[in-house]
Amino acid sequence: MVAKVYIPVLFPLTFLIALISLAIDRALGMTAFLPSPLNYGIAVLSLVAGLGVVGVSYAELVFVGAGSPSPTAGRTMRLVRSGIYAYSRNPSVIGKLLGVLSVGFALNSFSFCCILVPFLLVGSLVEKVWRQEPVLVEIFGDEYVAYKNEVPLFLPWKFFIARRK
Repeated sequence: MVAKVYIPVLFPLTFLIALISLAIDRALGMTAFLPSPLNYGIAVLSLVAGLGVVGVSYAELVFVGAGSPSPTAGRTMRLVRSGIYAYSRNPSVIGKLLGVLSVGFALNSFSFCCILVPFLLVGSLVEKVWRQEPVLVEIFGDEYVAYKNEVPLFLPWKFFIARRK
């Protein structure tokens, strides 16, 4: 699955977005988004955090969900509601977002981070709700409906609210 999607599609797409964002930055007369070399430090932190979130979320799908993060490679057999999935129904999207944003930070591109990537994020979340969630309701039934009502789609609000109490 990784070789089928990430290498031929997402890596070139990220490169294309980078080129477009740099052109937009030039057209808008924008120079540095962040002071250099701070942008590189933030890029590294964003990449490491993103890899960590994706790694943890995929590990939970494999070990707790007794399956694979990829439906084509043998989907999870149990609904994962614990760990990182107790705070967000799509934590891997958060991790991937942080990973892609690291490219924008390294390029020091405002339009990459604040214009183009938010459009991609919205598209990804719409796809999750429109295509994937009905399948999850079909597979896990009322258990998924209850989970969906308790846990936010993307932003882990529950995590921040629990910390304030």
